[in-house]
Amino acid sequence: MQLSPRLVKTFKTLIKVGISSLAIWYLATKIDTKTLLSTARSTNYWLIGTAIMAYVASQFIAALRLNTLFKHLPLKIESTNNIKLYWMGLFYNIFLPGGVGGDGYKVFLIHKYIKTPTKRLIGAILADRLSGLSVILVYLLALVYFINYELPYQGWFWALIPTVGVGYFLFLYLFNRPLTAAFWKVNAWSLLIQGLQVVSAMLILEAMGAKVVGHRDDFIFLFLLSAITASVPITLGGIGARELTLLKGAEILNLNANHAVALSLIFYLISVVVALPGIIYTFAPGKLLIVKQTSAACAEQPKATTTNT
Repeated sequence: MQLSPRLVKTFKTLIKVGISSLAIWYLATKIDTKTLLSTARSTNYWLIGTAIMAYVASQFIAALRLNTLFKHLPLKIESTNNIKLYWMGLFYNIFLPGGVGGDGYKVFLIHKYIKTPTKRLIGAILADRLSGLSVILVYLLALVYFINYELPYQGWFWALIPTVGVGYFLFLYLFNRPLTAAFWKVNAWSLLIQGLQVVSAMLILEAMGAKVVGHRDDFIFLFLLSAITASVPITLGGIGARELTLLKGAEILNLNANHAVALSLIFYLISVVVALPGIIYTFAPGKLLIVKQTSAACAEQPKATTTNT
């Protein structure tokens, strides 16, 4: 008997909820919950506010990165509407992680209203995601030398950085060749995006009073590593996987585990708060794409009248 797609999706979501629940339960047995809550409550709210601003800036730039890829499909979406569409996607990615999600819904909307082939849209969004992950990997390879842990050939990990760039370029060339023209610009955006999120993470640590002096590289390394583990679709929106990575990493690198997990939780809460305004655009999402077509049609109308005259 063949299961329906909806039942399969429900089953996958339940598995993710189960894995996330197990991870959270495990964290609760390893972390001093009272100390964790006390750490979170005693944060410097001015620094948290600055961390939020850095994260918001990273998301605005992420919207520009995606629109850069769209333009090379080619697909023209007005910059303001693209940002609104991106924020709607953020909302769906946070609150519907087990379903279609923001990326899938954007593909549906753009295909419906602008008739761009679905395969091209998926290719552009996948290229956007892989650009971010490849830059995180570049940062990690560069940081390996500085972390407080001995690894074989630790001083040579940076030599693998060019292979990451070549791998990403080959992906674009083989699966969505028009996007290769955006290679340098997209990667520049990605470096800035991840840099701003690292700044946000460091501000959160400072706000908690964490002792980052002498351990800054270790914290940054674990923070970026947790971003990769959270992107693996085995938990509900990365919940549990991110915190578990920071917990285990903190134990290995002799960091304060409470601060590491609190960093993850506060950063996640910031991402939720920042995504919330996206709900505004879920009520009439088609307008974000129809307005562009209507204005273009209006712009052409006077030309036709002048010609007849």
